[in-house]
Amino acid sequence: MLNLFQAPLRKLQIPLDRCLAVPANVPRYDYRTYYSMLIANSMAFLLHLSWIFIFHGLGFTPLSVINIGSVLIWIFNIAILLRWGAVLTAVVIGSSEVVVHQFLAIYYLGWGYGFQYYLLVIVAFAFMMNFKTMVIPVMMFVVCLFSFLGFYYRVQYWVEPHVDLGETVRELFLMANVTSAFTILAIMSYVYSEAARTAEAKLDLERHKSEKLLLNILPVSIAQRLKEDDSIIADHFESATVLFSDIVGFTAMSEKVTPTELVGYLNRIFSAFDDLAEKYGLEKIKTIGDAYMVAGGFPELRDCHASDVSAMALEMLDVVANCNLVTGQPVSIRIGIHTGPAVAGVIGIKKFAYDVWGDTVNTASRMESSGLPGRIQLSEQAAALLDGDFVIEERGMLEVKGKGSMRTFWLLGHR
Repeated sequence: MLNLFQAPLRKLQIPLDRCLAVPANVPRYDYRTYYSMLIANSMAFLLHLSWIFIFHGLGFTPLSVINIGSVLIWIFNIAILLRWGAVLTAVVIGSSEVVVHQFLAIYYLGWGYGFQYYLLVIVAFAFMMNFKTMVIPVMMFVVCLFSFLGFYYRVQYWVEPHVDLGETVRELFLMANVTSAFTILAIMSYVYSEAARTAEAKLDLERHKSEKLLLNILPVSIAQRLKEDDSIIADHFESATVLFSDIVGFTAMSEKVTPTELVGYLNRIFSAFDDLAEKYGLEKIKTIGDAYMVAGGFPELRDCHASDVSAMALEMLDVVANCNLVTGQPVSIRIGIHTGPAVAGVIGIKKFAYDVWGDTVNTASRMESSGLPGRIQLSEQAAALLDGDFVIEERGMLEVKGKGSMRTFWLLGHR
């Protein structure tokens, strides 16, 4: 049922900042207050304008003259809002007008016409507005409260009404004033509640964007830990598999193509690698130039990390081959894989990253650099964990820089 009313109301909404320029000295976060004041002053202007003709028609000239003065005040208020954006000045002038006007109305006509209820509008509006301090709305609350009590106890009982317009007119005025006060409150409440809903929706959207961006940088579990605790995140893993890859012939290609084509080629390949890492539940660590690093076995512990990394490596060869068919570039990829203990954690406070360190990383890098284009080289430790699920071929003993003689293997495909 609520949607039946919300839908047409939203269709009637017009972004005010598109149809009405805001003075330059009004900050962006004060736009809601500015437009609210403009709406309230315009409504007050129309209300008092109607009272001029009503009291004139009833033959009660004093209140007709009083409302002429009120109309001039509201015109002045609207003018200073449009010209200078003087919200606080408009609030002080407008609130003073309401208090004085209600006093005069009750003084002449008495309590039963309902003019005093506009003081409630002032109080509600004061707390809705985006003042930088609570002193202003509290002061307005105190003034309106004491004015209301003063009108009731002093004016109502001690001052006889100066004119009696009859029971029927009094009832009509009471109904009209109460209805007007409630209508103004309803409109302003709707404006503010709608503004709050819009702000919350934008805030929620920005929160989702920031979380998505964070998850593009960090694993889910690490991002959650980082949000809950700002202490150093560093974990040791007994067994992890690290893959390094490097595009062979990329430097030569970069000299032949435009920068846009070069970045587009890398983006095409690395985006496909990212999809593969997500497919196999692996963690992309980083890219350095045309090198791509991915790891398995952390931050969530899993036993099949060597198999998953190997499966991804085989598909990486297919990605490069398919990309070459599309682009016509004669490049290949060299891949190295090693399994062993590692330490992983978050480093930095600006442009932070989830990284991994240890001899396992260095050895995986050596497996890549000592390999051959278009082939995947495994260390003995990585090959031992494949459990016969893949076709591997022993390369033999290899002298590896910084590691000495190592037994290595070629990964050929799935068994």
